[in-house]
Amino acid sequence: MKMKTISLFTIFLFFILSCNNEIEGTYYENQIGDTAYNPNTDNKDFKFCDSTNVLHKRALIKYNGGEKALEAELLNKFVFNPKFEHFSGYFIVRFAINCKNKTGRYRLQTLDSSFLKTKPPNQLSEHILSIIKSLNGWNHPFYKGKDLDGYSFFTIKIINGEIQKT
Repeated sequence: MKMKTISLFTIFLFFILSCNNEIEGTYYENQIGDTAYNPNTDNKDFKFCDSTNVLHKRALIKYNGGEKALEAELLNKFVFNPKFEHFSGYFIVRFAINCKNKTGRYRLQTLDSSFLKTKPPNQLSEHILSIIKSLNGWNHPFYKGKDLDGYSFFTIKIINGEIQKT
């Protein structure tokens, strides 16, 4: 029985270690934990207050006015471009927020409507990312009596080139 358990564990471990989750141009899936600084894409001025204690509890990060305010701001800032109308899918955006409510280390992953990795038009990706970076109503996590840094993410659904309400 003990040998069977060890064998199953070894097979499971081999399976986990052999998975390759790279996405062309990004490493979002490999960085579900901490997001490493990328000098090519990240703002060098964004700093964690305490990089040794970054919270991974997205529910503790709030937006001024709640989800409805966030959705309204996204919809208000989005400018439809007919070049985008052939794209339907999801933008999954992950970012960090420090204890001073500053955001950075944005990562973007795009899935088609069948949840397969896809590459949207560059102009659409840039537009979505610029809108997200312009959002400034974020409130850092406050947990166990402390102001903390944290990570969050959200998903934007696009159908025929337009953001959809949730």
